[in-house]
Amino acid sequence: MEKRFDILPHETGWIYLADGQPSASYPCYDLALKAAKVHSAKEMSAMKRIVFRTQALNGEMVKITSPIHP
Repeated sequence: MEKRFDILPHETGWIYLADGQPSASYPCYDLALKAAKVHSAKEMSAMKRIVFRTQALNGEMVKITSPIHP
């Protein structure tokens, strides 16, 4: 089982989605990713694998291979 955090562009900056719920807006991609990592640390469990994704230019969601550590 995995929990996904999607980092997406937004009209006011960048957001992340967790369980389909949007976060607050962040002025840059790096801050949105860092906030998603902080959020994920609060929800870690042995049964879930955390996956961070971002939207590619073609609209496809792709895994982030080396996320920034908070």
